[in-house]
Amino acid sequence: MRVLPRHLAGPGQADLETIWAFPFDDGWHLHQGLEGMVFAISPCARLWTRFAPKPEERGADTWTIGMDRAPFGPRAWEITFDATTPAESLRDVHTELLDLYLEDRHSDKNHLVEDPTAPHEVYTPLLTHG
Repeated sequence: MRVLPRHLAGPGQADLETIWAFPFDDGWHLHQGLEGMVFAISPCARLWTRFAPKPEERGADTWTIGMDRAPFGPRAWEITFDATTPAESLRDVHTELLDLYLEDRHSDKNHLVEDPTAPHEVYTPLLTHG
């Protein structure tokens, strides 16, 4: 990042090819939804992400990532980012989730759904750093 702290530089370019580093040639699916919404879905249809533009509201684009316990089933977790989130941060989150997904795919683990980390161990550092 050229500007530190990065958030002072604004959200950056919302380019799906930059933010979504998914291997679309390896079974990932890309779908166009209504009103410009775009979805990327894993081959198992459990990990997904979407970009929902809101052209009527300046800077109100929403990025949502989720993991379902079963394909299109109950949600295990969901993360939402707004238009102010730096593009580099979005790419880093997607890249980390892809790495965990690929690691789980070739093992008997399920890092994206089952994690022994207690919630306070995650939330407390985030809250203390604003």
